[in-house]
Amino acid sequence: MEKTIRIDGKDYKMKSSAYTQFAYKNETGRSMLKDITDLQYVDLKNIKDNLDILDSLNYTILQIAYVMIKEADDKQVGSFEEFVKGISDIYGDIQWINDTIEVAISPLSKGLSKKSEAN
Repeated sequence: MEKTIRIDGKDYKMKSSAYTQFAYKNETGRSMLKDITDLQYVDLKNIKDNLDILDSLNYTILQIAYVMIKEADDKQVGSFEEFVKGISDIYGDIQWINDTIEVAISPLSKGLSKKSEAN
């Protein structure tokens, strides 16, 4: 799946495929699926009340976004550090977080929905 997502007023084309999980593991050393599962339990509306979760969420969601931006077109961003330095307001509009997660899980959700339709 490909989608253009606006982060802090800038549009980024993001892409997720079967390769994305491997690229994420290579970039971070962690499982993208586990990280996304952990993110699903975060209440984004009340996130500002818990700074530990907020810190973890920042890092994880930005890494997921970065990997998918690079997959779509690696000319959009330089290093992860440069990408993050270009963002001044992560939570002004949190729709990008939901959109990023939606794109990230799209290769999996298509397969899961086909299995449930078959049953």
